[in-house]
Amino acid sequence: MNAMHQYLFDAHRAARLGEPPPPAPGTHDLAVLRAVRDRRRFERVLAGRPARGGLRGALRRAGLFGASLFRTARSRTAPSLTGRPRTAPSRTGPSRTAPVPCRRPAG
Repeated sequence: MNAMHQYLFDAHRAARLGEPPPPAPGTHDLAVLRAVRDRRRFERVLAGRPARGGLRGALRRAGLFGASLFRTARSRTAPSLTGRPRTAPSRTGPSRTAPVPCRRPAG
């Protein structure tokens, strides 16, 4: 039996007894997640640590967040073919000039 089946049984029982129906599954999920987040922040303050940025900082230290997200998988793992260390790709990107119009071949 899943949560929806249990909800339907409880709603039917409440209707027979004249009681208000229970909240639908998932109704208070966001409130619970906010309460958990607030509790963790509170515990961090009591421990003398910064109350914000703990997860992001941990992911950045592990190399799972930040600039490493925007590199391709090949640039992270593939060794250089020349034996020299790889350099970072240019961040200038393509030029923003208009393309040269193509001329149709005479025909």
